[in-house]
Amino acid sequence: MSEENQILKKVDDYVFKLFKTANTDQLLYHNYKHTYDVVEACKEIGEGLDLGSDELEILLIAAWFHDVGYLESYEDHEELGISKATEFLLKEKYPEEKIATISTCIMVTKMEVQPTSLLQEIICDADMKGLSSSNYSDRSKLLREECLLFNGDCMVGPEWLEREIAFLSSHNYYTKYALLNYNENKLKNILKRKTDLTKKSNKSSEQDKKNQIKEQELNFKIQKSEIPEKGIETMFRTALKNHMELSAIADNKANIMLSINALILSIVISSLFSKFDKHPELMIPSVFMLIVCLATIVMATLSTKPKVTAGKFSTDDVKNRKANLLFFGNFHNMDLNDYEWGMKEIMKDKEYLYSSLIRDLHSLGVVLAKKYTYLRLCYTIFMYGMIVSVIMFGVSMLISKL
Repeated sequence: MSEENQILKKVDDYVFKLFKTANTDQLLYHNYKHTYDVVEACKEIGEGLDLGSDELEILLIAAWFHDVGYLESYEDHEELGISKATEFLLKEKYPEEKIATISTCIMVTKMEVQPTSLLQEIICDADMKGLSSSNYSDRSKLLREECLLFNGDCMVGPEWLEREIAFLSSHNYYTKYALLNYNENKLKNILKRKTDLTKKSNKSSEQDKKNQIKEQELNFKIQKSEIPEKGIETMFRTALKNHMELSAIADNKANIMLSINALILSIVISSLFSKFDKHPELMIPSVFMLIVCLATIVMATLSTKPKVTAGKFSTDDVKNRKANLLFFGNFHNMDLNDYEWGMKEIMKDKEYLYSSLIRDLHSLGVVLAKKYTYLRLCYTIFMYGMIVSVIMFGVSMLISKL
């Protein structure tokens, strides 16, 4: 098959490149190694069931793409994998009916979806071959750590073991090959996990109480903590970073316009004004150009002009949750003790903290809108003004020669 058709080699190289170039630091379990293992398992089961070369090719392609969606999102990764597979295979002019079959094979790896064909049963069994592996315990740890990285409320300790045992006990392989070759080792892993759970349950009461207290404290911190969740922190951090970068871009563009027009002004004043006696026809276009440059400079300056605020807030503003202490313009004239008290009030109130961050984002957005409005006017005046100026100079020169 590999000699006649290179599609599997191309798919392998493409998927490897996706994993290699993406940030996979948090994908401790669903990484390229897992994808490769599933492909090998599909090949093993498919050959064990005497699949035809075309069916095996479809199966292996689905296995290569079944987890690439994790590179973009931990949720609904199957749909993303289907999208990546479809996009790549269409470029390779792969038959659409085979792409449709591959898509169904990828989608069936979703936990709640039941297989309805042999190929779907094979990829489901291949994806779960790890349940029968000799290093299942290590794989489970990697999966748990990955779960903790993406979902901070993932279960730990005995609860995780109980969940594992329940899943292993309820899971069934679909194909005859998997039942004969994997099921026995899976049952051994169930017994091992039950033994591990028993050991944890039989610890001394003192140690058990300490663990229980720690777990309760951890759960309390997760559920009741006033510190913002990671997702919300990331959202605010990203939004603030984007606002600051946009502001820096606007200031940089304004500085460019200031520099260019200042240079044009100096050249026009030094070079053209002295020639008005001999060439009066240059006066009108020169004056127009000066007006364009001055208007551009004014707009560029307005876009970077800072706004001075009072820099004070009252205790009532903080108590009523109206003061935004995250913006320096609201506190730069305040006493340090008053500002420290205000910040502690924010940190004690999660809702107030979120509200302050939202207000800060809104204020930055208003400032950015003003900057870019002036900047757009600046560039518009400069662009059309220069065009008209050049035309006026050209017309003046033509008239002078007549």
